[in-house]
Amino acid sequence: MSNRERILELSLNLMNEEGAAAGTTTRIAGELGISPGNLYYHFRNREEIVRVLFDELDRELRAVLVEDVGPPISPARFAAFYLRSFDLAWRYRFFFGGLLGLLRRDDALAARYRALQDWGIGELERIAGQIVKDGNMTRPGGRGGLRSVALNTWLIWMNWIRFLQISGKRTIEHEDMADGASQLFDILAPYLDPAFERSARRALARDLPR
Repeated sequence: MSNRERILELSLNLMNEEGAAAGTTTRIAGELGISPGNLYYHFRNREEIVRVLFDELDRELRAVLVEDVGPPISPARFAAFYLRSFDLAWRYRFFFGGLLGLLRRDDALAARYRALQDWGIGELERIAGQIVKDGNMTRPGGRGGLRSVALNTWLIWMNWIRFLQISGKRTIEHEDMADGASQLFDILAPYLDPAFERSARRALARDLPR
C-alpha cells in the first residue's frame, strides 16, 4: 500500500471514529509514523484529504443508484439497494455526521456536494418511476408526486447519522443503519403493491446487519 493510500485509509478510520475534526494533518502524520513533509507531498491540508474521500463516496453512490437498480426492479434488488446505500453512509459516516461544518469550510467541496445532491434526487425519482412502470407502485399524488418521494428519501439517507447523534446515542453502530433502511421503506409503503412490499421487507430482514 502506498503512503497516499495509507493516508486516506487512516484518515477515513480516524474521522469515522472521532469525527472530522480529528483528521488534522499533524495527527495523521503522527499516527502513520511519517513526517509532515511526506504527508504534504500528497495532500496540502485536511480539506484535500476530505475532498478525495468525498470523490470516493460520490463514485460509490453513483454506482449504487445506477448499477444496482436497473429495470426491472425486483423486491430483492429493491431491498439490496437500500441496504447498500446505508452501508455506504456507514463507511463514510464522518461526512454525514459533520456535513454542515465540512461544507462551510470548503466552497469547492460544497459545490461538489450540491451537484451530487441534485443528481441523486433525480436518480431516486427515476428509480421510483421505474417501480411505477413495473406495476409494483402507485404513482404518488399531490404537487410533488415522485419528486417529493425522492426528496424525502434523500433527506432521510443524508441525515440518518446526524439524527442518531442528536438523539443522544453515544456510540453509533453499523446495526443502527438498519433502522434507517426500514424508515425509507416506510416512505414508499403506502404506494407499493402489497405483495411487492412484503417480499421486499422479507429480503430486507434477511440481509440486515446484525
